[in-house]
Formats: sequence, C-alpha cells, structure tokens
Amino acid sequence: MPKRSAISPSRRQELEVRNALYVITCYQNEFYCENHPQGICPRGFFSLFLQALYGIGFAKRHKVPYYVDFGNVRYAYSSYPTDSGAENFWNELVNQEKPKGDFHAVYNQQYETFPLKIWARSHLRELNQIFREEITLIDSLKTKIKKVKKSFGTFKVLGVHWRKTDHYMEVSPVPEKVFMHTLERKLKGFDKLFVATDDQNLLGNLKDKFPGKILAHDVSRSIDGEPIHDIKAGNDGSCLAKEALLDCLSLSFCDELVLSPSNFSYSALVFNPEVKYTIMETEMARWTRIKTLLVFFLNRWGIRKW
Repeated sequence: MPKRSAISPSRRQELEVRNALYVITCYQNEFYCENHPQGICPRGFFSLFLQALYGIGFAKRHKVPYYVDFGNVRYAYSSYPTDSGAENFWNELVNQEKPKGDFHAVYNQQYETFPLKIWARSHLRELNQIFREEITLIDSLKTKIKKVKKSFGTFKVLGVHWRKTDHYMEVSPVPEKVFMHTLERKLKGFDKLFVATDDQNLLGNLKDKFPGKILAHDVSRSIDGEPIHDIKAGNDGSCLAKEALLDCLSLSFCDELVLSPSNFSYSALVFNPEVKYTIMETEMARWTRIKTLLVFFLNRWGIRKW
C-alpha cells in the first residue's frame, strides 16, 4: 500500500515523458481559487512562495526540470494591476531560466505542492536547503537585504510578525492584550523591536508604546483593515512582492521572533530554521498545527496509508 504522498504509476509516467517540464503554478482550481475562470488568483505572496519551494523540491526528487510560472492568470503581485493580461511576477524577484527547446508541460498537482506549514526544525531545514540551492534573488533585492542584515548586526533585535486585516479568516487570533503582553515581557532583553505587519495603525500604536525601540521598513500597509494584496485595490503588485520578501527576510535576521501563525511567519523560519520563536496562537490553532505535524510524519514514515 502506498503512502498518501506517493505518486501513482500514471503520474510517474507523466513525469518521465520525454522533454517533460514540471510547471509550478496556481493551476485551475487545485488551490481553491474560485476566480481562476475569470483569470484572477487572490492568494497571498507567501502561500505562492511556499508552493514554489515545495514544487521545486518535488521536481528535484523526481529529477525533472522545472519552471515556476505565476503568469497564467493575474495575481496580486503581477506587475500591472489593471491589465487583463499577466506576466510571470516570479521573474521580477528571482533569476530563473526556462529550459531551452521544446518541452512537454506537466503541471503541478495539489498534493505535490500544497503549501503545508510543518512546524518542525528538520522540515524547515529541508526547505531552507531548497531555497539556498535553487533560488537566486535579483541583484537589487540582494543589495537591500545585505544592508538590512548589516544594520541589524549592531543591535540585539526581537522580531514580530503581527498579522491583522484578513488573518482572522484563516486562523482565530489570540487577544491583542495577550500579544502585547508577550512583547512587553520579551522586549526587556532586547535593544530593538523589528515590526513586520500589514496594519499601519498597529505599527503606530507600537511606536507609541515602545518609543525609540521600533524598526520597520517603509512598505505598503493597510489603513482600513482591508488586505493590501487585494487585486481590486489596484496596488503595484511587483512592489508588494518585493516589499513582502524584504520584510520577511529582515524578520529572519532577528535574534528571536514572536509570530502570528501565518505563511509569512513560517517563511521567516524557512529563511532561518535555527532562530528561537514563539507562536501566538489559540489552543484550537495549536492542536490543529500539532495534528498536521503528526499526520505529516506518519505519512513520511509510511504508517499512514490509503
């Protein structure tokens, strides 16, 4: 009996077709994007980023050339938000070359690349290795990241990702007073607090509460509670993607983290699997996370079968 994650003989045949090219993308309704028939994908950046990492890992394991293509529909991170067309926004962040010649496209399937968050150091290290070996960011991003890392090195920095706006739709958040109390307690041992948040009002409140302590990038944030990656908002998608990467990588440079249970937070741990962190989550969210972790390892060990 195969593991749940094992590929079927027919799928293996698809991957072994001559000149097969594994295409990683948000494909049709595989990822529950209801607006795909209208040519729109509303997913957040790090949901797509993690999918790309999982897809690259899958392709490498099966020795198939791959190409990340987020240009099949219009994403919130496409370079022009009002056009009906779409470009591959991944190419504006990452140096990748499409294999030359004629290829037979084999599109990723959900079970191969779904961006599961497995909160285990061993798994985070595996994803980090894929990132380091397979993804090369464009030079302008690398230059900004290098400057941030150098500036953080002069302080002992506590990092926080406090997600607001649409977070409640995915995971029930802990009360704000609990989150704030944790920051107050931990910040006593740090010089600075780096804040990665999508909410401008929250950033202002933290600056008032911890004067002189806050580090934050000048990036797009919501002022009305609506998510900034809402395609209807007409934001500069390419800019949003670059800001998201810079914020997340900056978070990974911190000495310790306080995190919302989000794809953004999880990606910061992918960038730095060794950093100490605390997840601010409800008891229900914690048990859901643990059950996902357990099922993942049972499957990997071959215990959980069809």
